[in-house]
Amino acid sequence: MSVKSDLMNQRSYPSKRLKKIGTVAIAVVESTPIVFNGKLLRFQWMRNNSWGKYEGVTSDVGYYTFIDMETEKPCCSPFALDHSFGSAYTENGVMYVNGVRGNGGGNIIDFFESRDLENWEMTGSIKVDSSLHIYNTSCCKDEEGYVLAIEMGGHNPYVGKGYTIFFARSLDLRSWTILPMDKHVFSAERYTACPVLRYYDGYFYMIHLESLPYLRWLPYIVRSKDLIDFEPGLINPVLCCDDDDKRIHPLASFNDKDLDYILGAVNCNNSDVDLCEYNGKTVITYSWGNQLGKEFLALAEYDGTEEEFLKSFFQ
Repeated sequence: MSVKSDLMNQRSYPSKRLKKIGTVAIAVVESTPIVFNGKLLRFQWMRNNSWGKYEGVTSDVGYYTFIDMETEKPCCSPFALDHSFGSAYTENGVMYVNGVRGNGGGNIIDFFESRDLENWEMTGSIKVDSSLHIYNTSCCKDEEGYVLAIEMGGHNPYVGKGYTIFFARSLDLRSWTILPMDKHVFSAERYTACPVLRYYDGYFYMIHLESLPYLRWLPYIVRSKDLIDFEPGLINPVLCCDDDDKRIHPLASFNDKDLDYILGAVNCNNSDVDLCEYNGKTVITYSWGNQLGKEFLALAEYDGTEEEFLKSFFQ
């Protein structure tokens, strides 16, 4: 067989059908798109003004809220005052939220539950050694229960270069046990941050942030059967920073000053990816900017299910 015909017989991997839709918020980064009672919402951490004040960022403490993504307006009162980072998971009409106590980099994760997004109960906590600092988290379900991916930093022997991702398990979304940090880890060999974790057909799929040369940060995808050994996707990175990040979302409300701020921003980063499935499409939130405080929240979508999207990187 000739080289040409051999190459023609090899399977090709087409580009993902992923479309960037536009920027919706300034100075908002960590968020989780999620479907609750049939509505597409977005959980997000509202940073306090110490993270880089911009108009509208005036709170002395961080807090959580939910945004109705059909209107881009808040759909609940602020809750979990003096918490940061965080993520959301829902099941059986209950919204579960977890996040870091304090202004970021603390060593305690608190867990909250609500059936109406207004009345919240704190149901438990994870506390780690004071040498560890907790940042982003992500929750999913498998056959054995629930798994939480936890980004940590700090001066601790288990933490690698910059940030490292560890894992915890629960049977009830209230009591959690951190898995052995010397085995269930990704990856102490390099900077790995901002996890989003999902589970399909025996594999955990995880999108995470990698630090690249020349001050660039991009999301990559891996998968694992045991949260010990990880396989990189055949196609990476998941997103690349480009001019499409500065598109303005149709529902966004920006004044002229906002637009100048967005258009003039340095963009070397696509990070903090999260996703959910809604009406047969994968809704994606991510951050862009300089990864140093001047950051923006943007939306993207994939014309297919969440399972299709994640598996497509490995087919």
